[in-house]
Amino acid sequence: MSATTNDAEFDMAIKSVVAAVAAASTSDEGNRHNRSFSSPISETSDCHSDSDFAILSFDGLSLAEKLTSQRWHEIGNGPPPIAATSDFDEIVDQLTSVLAFRLRELLIYRVVAMRNKAMKRMNAVASASNNNNHHTPSGEGDSNASTISSALDFLTIDPHLGDYVLTDSISESVRNFVATIGKLHNGVGFHSFEHATHVTLSMNKLLSMVTTTSIPAPNAASPPKIRAAVRSARISSQDTGGAYSRRGSSDSTASEPGLYDRQRAERISFGISEDPRLRFAMVFSALIHDVAHTGVPNSVLVEEEDELAILHNDVSVAEQHSLQVAFSLLQREEFQELKRCIGPTSEERKLFRKTVIGMVMVTDISDQERLQIVASRWKAAFPPIAEEEEDYDEDTADGGVAEATSAEELLKKKKKNALRVRRTSHDVRELISHELKQAVERRRFSMISNATAKEYASERHSQRLGIRHSMDLSGMLIDAYPVTHQLQQHAVLDAIMNAADVAHTMQSFQVFVKWNRRLFKELYCAHLADRIKFDPSQNWYENQIGFFSHYILPLTQKLKQSGVFGSTGTVFEYFALENKRRWELEGEDISDVLIREVKEEIRTEQEKERENIQ
Repeated sequence: MSATTNDAEFDMAIKSVVAAVAAASTSDEGNRHNRSFSSPISETSDCHSDSDFAILSFDGLSLAEKLTSQRWHEIGNGPPPIAATSDFDEIVDQLTSVLAFRLRELLIYRVVAMRNKAMKRMNAVASASNNNNHHTPSGEGDSNASTISSALDFLTIDPHLGDYVLTDSISESVRNFVATIGKLHNGVGFHSFEHATHVTLSMNKLLSMVTTTSIPAPNAASPPKIRAAVRSARISSQDTGGAYSRRGSSDSTASEPGLYDRQRAERISFGISEDPRLRFAMVFSALIHDVAHTGVPNSVLVEEEDELAILHNDVSVAEQHSLQVAFSLLQREEFQELKRCIGPTSEERKLFRKTVIGMVMVTDISDQERLQIVASRWKAAFPPIAEEEEDYDEDTADGGVAEATSAEELLKKKKKNALRVRRTSHDVRELISHELKQAVERRRFSMISNATAKEYASERHSQRLGIRHSMDLSGMLIDAYPVTHQLQQHAVLDAIMNAADVAHTMQSFQVFVKWNRRLFKELYCAHLADRIKFDPSQNWYENQIGFFSHYILPLTQKLKQSGVFGSTGTVFEYFALENKRRWELEGEDISDVLIREVKEEIRTEQEKERENIQ
């Protein structure tokens, strides 16, 4: 019996339990679709209206565009061919389309960027010649030409589309890689190929929701085919992601006629929206993050002294194993062309590998040390509001002292002010923090010269080792993040990867219950095999509430406060809160049905196995 069939039967089993609330939810959702895009809980602000694809009907879109254009909360619930499925070939089709879409985006970006760079160099050479300066930089032009040629080797013109597409060999290579990754997934309940699919499609959607601008315009001297490819890339970007910044983000400048402020969008998204290399690496990470998962937690592998735990020194065992499997696969001879396509130079491949490793490792949320590192990185990237700011109150703005009738009232005022400040937009927070820092420096160094003050501040800053800095044995300082922009980008990517991994908790309630059931089955099978000591059926209902409260809701706060999703950042918190609320109301009854159905299903499977052995 397939997982999809089991899920369908489970849905029928709990139908009587959830029907009334589901009907009310559907009615409320219908009302939400009629709300203004400026509504703080409007889910529609993260998705497309009918007019967004006015240039093409839904049937005229590619599979990748259909998968990207679906609403965030409906991922997995859509009609074929974007519906969740257990059919291996259909899963491979979906994942291949998304990876190919992102890879094509990367190649076009590489061609356009290098051609623009070459044009700037030619203009510089021409300017130098006019000024009788005959010095010409050597090597750079050849490097640019080599990079462009390398990218064009993997692109071809589709006569029907009149545009660049991946060559047949690269398309086939992507498909073969995806299919092989799928076959390397074990048949476990939760950490399966279906889970990798849901995470990958959710990651692709998250990336499309990041505040973005158009693709950089090619130079007027660029060949017609390049200009056509860029126009196509712009349409894809606008239809699959740009609509969010145009309609959903209050920070977007795209709504202003004729204005596309790339620098501002890049600053708001910390470069994520402008770097196809990052976007491809993130989708790739989602695809491979749980490949070859054994169906038991890392703590079990360590306790059992499993060979994987010995190999990876008891640290993020499953995650490191998935990385080893995926990169070993990419090293095979049949995928060397795909490897060169992803990164034509050792530097680009190194960046790709570093990004993927970081993103897969961050999914180990059971490692306390890693959780602390992620939390410290976020704190360093987005420092908490200073005490002076939190103590600020509108009643004391004129320099007076606010009156408080009791300590409780004063505490309430402080909490209210702190909450108000935390809800301030990202740009304002940066501005305030910068002004506070300048004020502190002025007070600290008012008694000494500016030169001495700057030297002292620089020395003091350089001695602080941690998230930003480390030191080698020679005593040389290693700056991991030369600019704050890069640190913030890393912190946001961490949050996006974590969100994609648990996307089901902040999408529709039906999707949440489906994956909740699969997780229970995986853990219960491990319990029956005596690999985990605790019985997951005990306190399952209560534990899900705790997971929402302590992990999911704080994560949605990060997504919102980062600012990279504009006003659409509220959609994650909205659905997480809605799922938590519904689980609190219906979860006990659902848990009873879930546990009973899974136990019966496992007994049936065991009986069939015994019959097959006999």
